[in-house]
Amino acid sequence: MMPMRRRRTDEERLAEEEDELQVSIEPVSRLPTYITIHKILTNPFYAGKVLGNGGQYVPSASHEAIVSEELFNRVQLELARKKRSAHYLTVLDLPLRGLVRCGLCRRLYTPYRRKGILYYGSRCAAGCSNTFRNCNFDFIAGRALQQIGSLFFTDDELAQIDESTKTETALREGKRLERLDEDERKKKKIREDLAYLDANRLTLLKTGAYTPEGIVVEEAKLRRELSMLEEREHSDADVRETVKYAVRLSELLKSLCLYCSNGKSEEKEEIIRTTFSELTITENVVDYQCQTGFQFLAARFVPMCDLTTWFSELIMHKNEIAEAIRRVEAILGSNP
Repeated sequence: MMPMRRRRTDEERLAEEEDELQVSIEPVSRLPTYITIHKILTNPFYAGKVLGNGGQYVPSASHEAIVSEELFNRVQLELARKKRSAHYLTVLDLPLRGLVRCGLCRRLYTPYRRKGILYYGSRCAAGCSNTFRNCNFDFIAGRALQQIGSLFFTDDELAQIDESTKTETALREGKRLERLDEDERKKKKIREDLAYLDANRLTLLKTGAYTPEGIVVEEAKLRRELSMLEEREHSDADVRETVKYAVRLSELLKSLCLYCSNGKSEEKEEIIRTTFSELTITENVVDYQCQTGFQFLAARFVPMCDLTTWFSELIMHKNEIAEAIRRVEAILGSNP
């Protein structure tokens, strides 16, 4: 290796400052390290190339190659084949890991600690225009909790929902009764067809109206239709009950916001993960995707003049809303 000066000791640096003289250190040759050898093997200079004006390596006019370009390329292929990425054997358990992404290139923000402060950094894809690639936990948690604060119903919204619920309930009840009558007629017809198949099975087979396989298929089809009609009869949800669930969840979220502002990072993370399935950052704006049981709260920002679709979605996710209530109550119960 080319002789190099060793690093100065603390005493030699202090001597230079006090005497204003340069300490003479003879250059010595040192044994090559792994990194030094890797730099040599990956340096196109030894293949007779230099960096040109366009940022590409071009043949040199001032020195000769000591290895052929073919051998140099073979070495690069072998190094790439043996290249392995280093990963933690045990992933560090840090808040919001895997939840925060860049809003443009979708790369994750990875949590890390520096001087006791929890930061998040994103190695965005090439060409990503998002310049906000580092932030701390307080920034993300603060913005996320602000979003939770905007989810629960205001007094005006509660009054409007209550008034709309009365109208929607009356309309749905009328439609439900009409559908029940129609479904009852369909069920009666299916039961008659099943009874006919059962009573006249032998005759239908002898006359060739049905094959043995065909009559089994027809019977199964009729029983399946009957089962679907019976399930629909029992699955008619009560609008008032579902709206009560929605209002209950809204009140619980309001309670969460009252105490979580001064909570610990673990408590804030639990609240954020319970409410949101994903957070995205674009510049300094934090956006969110709600968990299924909370999506109806964000969906209400669609113009409130037409609540028919909103009520339909609400009823479809009744079970998810009930589960969301259970999770939030569990958080409040463990943090009174």
